[in-house]
This record gives sequence, C-alpha cells and structure tokens, in this order.
Amino acid sequence: MVYAKDNGDSYTDEEHQFESHAIEDANLAEPKDWVAKRGPAIPSRASDITTAWLNEVLRPHLNGHTVLGSQVKPFSEPGQTADIVDISLVYDTSRCALPTRMIAKLAASDPDTREMCRTFRHYERETAFYQRFSGEDLPLARCFHSQFDPGSYDAVILMEHLEPSYSPSYSISLDQVRLAVQEVAKLHARWWNDGFVKQQTALVQLDDPDHWRNAAQGAEAAIARVEQLVEDACPASVEAMRIYSERCEEVMAFIAARPFTLMHSDYHAKQMFFPNDSGEGKFAIIDFQFSVAGPGAADVSRLINLGLTAGARRKIEAKIFSDYLSQLERLGVTDYDLDAFLIDHRLGILFTQLINFIAIAQTDETLLDQECREHGLDWKEVWLMRGEAMMQEQDVPDFLRGIEPT
Repeated sequence: MVYAKDNGDSYTDEEHQFESHAIEDANLAEPKDWVAKRGPAIPSRASDITTAWLNEVLRPHLNGHTVLGSQVKPFSEPGQTADIVDISLVYDTSRCALPTRMIAKLAASDPDTREMCRTFRHYERETAFYQRFSGEDLPLARCFHSQFDPGSYDAVILMEHLEPSYSPSYSISLDQVRLAVQEVAKLHARWWNDGFVKQQTALVQLDDPDHWRNAAQGAEAAIARVEQLVEDACPASVEAMRIYSERCEEVMAFIAARPFTLMHSDYHAKQMFFPNDSGEGKFAIIDFQFSVAGPGAADVSRLINLGLTAGARRKIEAKIFSDYLSQLERLGVTDYDLDAFLIDHRLGILFTQLINFIAIAQTDETLLDQECREHGLDWKEVWLMRGEAMMQEQDVPDFLRGIEPT
C-alpha cells in the first residue's frame, strides 16, 4: 500500500496504520499559492498521487477547505485499458462536501496497452469527454479533474468512488437491464439531434473515414479467428462483416443521415454500476473512451447482446424497445417511432458484433473464458452466438445490402 505525505513524498508499509498526515501549521497558511506555482502534474503511478496534488486539482471543489491526508492503493480489480487507483481522503472539516473516497484512472503502465490506447485515442477522448459532458441529473460518475498530455500520453481522471454501488458484470439481471435502458435514454434525450455532439473531439464522428475503415478492416480480419473458434456457426455475422468492409463508406453515409445523439458505444454491464441489494448507492455509467456521435439505439443493442441470452432476450426485447421509446418521449423526443428505432437497432447489431469480432481477435481468449466461467457462462455463447442470433433474426446482412448509395 502506498501512502502519500503532504510534502509530496510517499512510503510503503503494509503494517502501518492509516494516519491523516496532517499538514503542519506553517504549510496551512498559503498551501494554494504553493501548488499554483508548481502547476498541475499528471501522475503516472499511484505514488504520484500525493496530498499536495489532491489539494491542487481539487481546489475548485474544496470551497476553502483542505485535504489533510490521503491513502492510495491499487483498485481491487485491475483496469483493462488503464491503471486504477483507490484513494481515501481526510479533510480539515467534516463539513467538506467532497467524498472521502475517490478513484483515479491513470494511463496504463503496460506499454502494449498504452500503445493500443494511443492508436485509438482512448485517453484523449475520455479526458475530453468529462470536460464537456456533465449533469447532476444524468447517470454519470461525478468527475473532479481530468487531464491529458499529448506529448507523454499521460492522462488522469479523478472521480467519485461509486461504492456501495456495484457492477454485476455478466450476471446482470432482467430488472437491471430494464433500469439500464431507462438510464441511457436520459443521455440520449439530452443530446438528441444536438449539433453540439458533432463538434466534439471527445466523440468518434460518423464522418471520420479512417476510424470506420480501420474498424471494418479489423472486423473482416477477425473472421478467420472466429471461424477457427466456432467453424461455420456464425454465418450471418461473417457475411455482415464482409458486406460492411465492402460498403463501409455507403453504410456510414446512411448512418450519418439518421437521428444522432451521444452514444456510449460499448454499453454493457461491466461499464455500469447499480445500487446494492439494500438500495444503497446509485446507477452510473463509466468508460467513455470511444463514445460516438451516432444512433442511440445501438447502446440498447449492445446492452441486450452481452447482457441477455438469446432466449431471455426474445421474451422481453419488445417491452425493452417500447420502454426505451416511452422514456425518450417523456424526455422530449417525440419524432422517433418503433420503425425508426428498428432501423437503428439493425445498425446497432452490426456495431456490437463488430466490436465482439475485433475484441476476440485482439484479446487473450483465456481471459474472456475465465470472466464468463465465473458467472457460469460459455464465453463463445456470450461473445459470438448471442450476436449471431440477433443478426439472423433481424436479417442484418440483407439490410446492409439494401442500403442505397447516397
């Protein structure tokens, strides 16, 4: 465990009982002047998150109060694309409104992961997201500071710790799926057909030809791996990936003419937190590393793809679609009906299976297998066969073929 001292040093001592590391009276007089002269620094490891750094970056939120001490340690579950740090804070008064626990998301120390994130601009996009998108009434974790250095590719996002909320991962329940649909509709309604989202570098834009061409090529290249894993069990998915690769520009032009909003794009249960069984905590969405200015329905597609077996999905998807549309209407989106939704849902099925294909080609399958087995699931059924069933039921390949050139 790494403890941060007020003077910027740190020490490690698993046997040491947590202390407040009180700032001495001499330093309390003008601590803000001192940190202002230093300027903000982006921590590259847990030990860089000191009490002094916290005072510096939290200054806009402290309302004259002070962080007296802090304790940092790696988060209980390692991040896939970032290093996650668990922070406990002690303030000079119990009247300070800030939480006593926070999470810091740092650029990955693993060089391969870091390079992958550089290629896809993950840190650049997510830090910018938290600087531009917020709202107390929206299902977002509260962010207190985000910063990115394009030179070093260091990044930090400092946000509230969501405990006692929890992530159900692959064991998401039907009730939680319904709640997640209602909550994401709040994001979608807020920025529905709002030109603001098309101006944001924090979001992947539909008219970014390099991004979508690379995605199409990545999905097509993954076909060989998918067929090696499940032979010919995913014919509709394979066909859809080939059609998308061949017609990428036409498909993206079609999507660009559709209704658009802030789309999370990887909206599944590992990216969301729910209140615990006692009702404590809140619902919140995390990980906005490659969000898109695109069709909101695709988030619903992604959620039910990874969150429900094919049998469970078939029983409730009509109700899910209806509830989503009703929530949009309650929030002011009145010109979007079921027919329009189903067009975007077919596009969402393409997107979610495209992500799955690329992930399978780039991820150690033993990790996927281990994660799914912990929840009593077959990873191939989750990551391939569920999406294949959706592809076949909605006849996505024929839909893609039928898109007229613009």
